[in-house]
Order: sequence, then structure tokens, then C-alpha cells
Amino acid sequence: MGKTGRPLRSRVQRILTRGWHWWWRRGIWIVGLGGLGYWAYVEPVVLNALILLLRFALQLLFAITFVIIQFVALFWFMSRSRVEVIKPGDPKQVTLADYWGQENLVRLVRQWIDLLSNRERFVKMGGQFINGILLAGPPGTGKTMLAKAIAGEAGIPFISIEGSSFRSMFWGVDVLKMMWFVGKARKLAREYGACIAYIDEIDAVGASRGGVMGGERVGPLGWFGWGGTGALTRLLYEMDGITQLTRWERIKGRIYRLLGKRPPPRNWHVLFMGATNRPDALDPALVRPGRFDRIIYVDLPDRAGRREIIKGYLSKVKHDPNIDIESLVADTAWATPAKIMAAITKDAVRIALFNGRDYITQRDIELALQEQAMGLENPIAEMDPIQRRQVAYHEAGHAVAQYYLLPDERIIRASLIRRTNMPGALGYVHSAPKQELYTVPLRRLVAEIMVSLAGHVATKIFMGEYWTGASADFQHVRRRILTLLDLGYFGFHPLKPEEPERYQEIIERFWAECEEKVERLLREHAAEVEAVAQALLERHDLSGNEVIAVIEAARAGQPIALPVPIPASPSSGA
Repeated sequence: MGKTGRPLRSRVQRILTRGWHWWWRRGIWIVGLGGLGYWAYVEPVVLNALILLLRFALQLLFAITFVIIQFVALFWFMSRSRVEVIKPGDPKQVTLADYWGQENLVRLVRQWIDLLSNRERFVKMGGQFINGILLAGPPGTGKTMLAKAIAGEAGIPFISIEGSSFRSMFWGVDVLKMMWFVGKARKLAREYGACIAYIDEIDAVGASRGGVMGGERVGPLGWFGWGGTGALTRLLYEMDGITQLTRWERIKGRIYRLLGKRPPPRNWHVLFMGATNRPDALDPALVRPGRFDRIIYVDLPDRAGRREIIKGYLSKVKHDPNIDIESLVADTAWATPAKIMAAITKDAVRIALFNGRDYITQRDIELALQEQAMGLENPIAEMDPIQRRQVAYHEAGHAVAQYYLLPDERIIRASLIRRTNMPGALGYVHSAPKQELYTVPLRRLVAEIMVSLAGHVATKIFMGEYWTGASADFQHVRRRILTLLDLGYFGFHPLKPEEPERYQEIIERFWAECEEKVERLLREHAAEVEAVAQALLERHDLSGNEVIAVIEAARAGQPIALPVPIPASPSSGA
């Protein structure tokens, strides 16, 4: 009894001591304020001083509150970025029926679409949704279009943002932006059952934090640095915690357990999707399983894909029914779906309207594709005739060598018109393989080298001396020679092919041999070179069919008659 009484008395004493101290401190404040009030009551000077002091304190409090509100409002405003939201039923919604040219990708993504559309069966089986899909590929191949089509096909909302939108001059704003973006995606997912949160150019926010593979380090500027990784860290946190219960779900779970019931499983999910043309620059933590679980490469479409894309976009515009689709397919091995779309639905329609037609023709599309590949026309109004003749012989040499040395390639166009995408080039010959090339014999690389040298050699033959204008051709020749060197074309495999000066003698001898062969070829077919050059001087721009017609007529010794475009009748695409 005595032992238990002592701790009890000690606790009572501590409570009384703390209470006495509390009342003592409050008493001092009460007495002090009361005395000050009485002093102010009897002394008007003290009263005025207290009023001034109180006014200053209120003004200071107002100023501090105003600054805090402004600061919070500024950060709130900066944390908002431009996003695109497409909900089910939106006129901008697209489905896989609108995504052409990538049948294998469509078959692949249908599995995840079925999971997003039929969530209940998947959850009942105990399945776990994937957190993210990364789309990688060159610009314009349809990565964003594919993400939108997945959302539209599954009947769920789509929210997207640019990766560069997360950058800010203030430290911490990128984190707020990421929290706001993911919060908006969660809200849409709870409303519709699922949502796709898409970050375009995700390498702008997800670059490697180690300063390697294109990553950035945090700079010394602190609050005003551009190199922070806060948005990336927050994205990783959000992707890891996307399956964790929210506060409301935890409260609802407790209520269910109090009622003796099992809490229902979550019936919504956020699927993160990102797009990049630099997957090697992404942080390894971002692309591991559990975050971006799948990486899908969206490459240029093959021949069958381009045919489907061209037919799809032709169906949306009024066009000539006699358009040669196979010719367009053969001419666009270099083109992305975005460039084909722009050429048919924008540039070709513009060209047709300015030519007084309400439908597009084969020539309109060909000119539009040239604009996409080479840029807009930028002709030289007054060029010295001798200089123009030199350019004509240069391009004619390329065309004739292309015709004889690379018969598996199709000449698309030969032109003396300068283009905006080719700075420094006064003309060009555009060609494309007739079939898709995935692997080629080394002799084909040699033929490409000879075609590149043909313009320079033709100038020497027909103008009597070498001229400038072949620097781009020589760069292509050097790259091809280094490739041949690396692949063992010269009979050995160098340990350091990046040091070509060690093999200078072999390279010079090979270069001279190629020039000699090209010169013999062009002298043998001098009539064709002369004919193509004269046609270019007269017309300035020739289609591939016109170039071939000129070469074959000159070879047969017949008069050159360029084909005249046949007027066409319109056809509605819809």
C-alpha cells in the first residue's frame, strides 16, 4: 500500500505544480494587461500610444497575410499547366478504327483495352493492372494518336500534358504541377472507372538523374534551378502509390468492417502512358517493371501500313478517282504518318484550291509530299545562265547514274528549284527504294557512293572543270566509305574504324576508282545526261516519270516528248 501510494502522491504533486505554474503565468499577463489598461485610462498620452501601436500591429498583420495569400496564389497559378482532356463522347475522341498503318500494334494494345473495359472480371480473378505503357519512336509516327485511340476504344477519358510543362524557374513548382496533374487523372478515373494519364515527351521530366544518357544534374542555383528532379521523384511516388487506398477509401473500409462486411475492391484505375523519341535518356527507375511495365516501339509504317494510311486520309478529302495509290506508297518510304496526313489533308488541298479545283489530284499530292520532304519552294528569280546550266548538269548526272546503278530505286523528282529544308542546295534528285530495304549487299553501298559522285563528275565532263556544290555529296560518300571500312569491304576489319586517317591510302585509291567508273558511265550515256539537263533547264522541275521518259527517249535516239498531265474528274472521299 505504501509503495503504490508514493507514485500516486508524486503524480498529484506534479499535476498541482504544473497547474500552479499555469495560473501564475496567466496571472502575470492578466495583472500586466490590467495595469496597462488602467494607465491608459488615466493618461491620454499612453492611450494614444497604445492605439498607434495596435494600428501598426494590425497593418503589419494585414501586410503579412496579403503577401502570404499572394505567394500561395502565385504558386497555385504556376502549378496549373495546359492539359488536354478528352472524355467519352467528345467530338475529338478517336478509336482504333481511326488509327491506320500499324496492325501489329493494334493487336497488341487490344489486350490492355479489354482489361480497362472489363475491369470487374479481371479484379475478381485477383489480377493487378499494369501501371504504365511507354511509347518510343521517331517524331510523327503516331504515338499520341495511339494513346488517344486506346482511350477512345476503351471508352475512358484521356488527359495529356507536355513533359516540358513541368519545368519552372521556382523550386518545388514542378512537384505541385505533377500532383495537380495526377490528382486530375484520379478524379476522372473515379468518375468513369479508368483514365489514361499521358505525358508527351516524357524525357523532359524523366531524364536520368545520374547525369548520364542525357540526364541533368541539380544545379547550384537552388530555388531558381532548372535541373531539379522533383517532378520525376513525385511521378515515381504517384506511380508506386496508384494502387494505395485513398483517405475516403480507408474510412469507407472501416465502416464496412464495423458492419461486419468485406470492403469492396477498388473499381477504378489510372493507366500512365508516356511518349519519347529518346528512351535511352530516361531514368532507369522510371522504366522498371511496376512503373512503365511495357515499352512499345512505334516505328515508321511499312509498305502495307502506308497503303492503309494513304487510303484512310484520301477517304476524308475530295480527290481524283484515278490517283495511283501504289505509286504514292512507293514514294513515301521515308514519310511518317504525320507527314502523309499533312501532305494529303493540308498541303494538297491548298495546292488544289490555288489552282482553281475543288478536288486533289496525283500531282497535288506529289508536290505536297515534296514540300514535306524538301521544304517549300524558294526559287532564285535571276540566276546566271552559266551557273544554272552547271546545276542542271550536276543533277542530270545524279539522275542518270541513279537510273543505271540503282535500278531497284525509284526516281521521285529532279529539280533546279531551291527548297527551304535544304540550305545551300541549288537543286536535288529525290529517290526512294521500290521495295522496303531491311538488309542490303555491300555492293549497293558502293553504287550509292558512285551516284553521289556523279554530280561532281558530270560537271567536270560537261562544263570542262570542277565546280563547287558537291560538299553534301562528299559528306555522304565519306559516311558510306566508313561503313564499308567497318563492315570489312576492303578485306579486313579495322579495330578503330573511327580513325580513317590510318587507312587513307586505301580510301583514296577506292575513291579514285569510283570516280573513274562514274566518268566512264556518264561518257557512255552522255546523250541521256544532256537530254535530262536540257529538260531541267526548260521545265526547272521534273517528276520521276518525266525523268525516266527523257532518259529512255534519248537512249533510243527518239524525240523527247514529256508526258502531259491528263485532266481528272473529282471524287468525294467520304
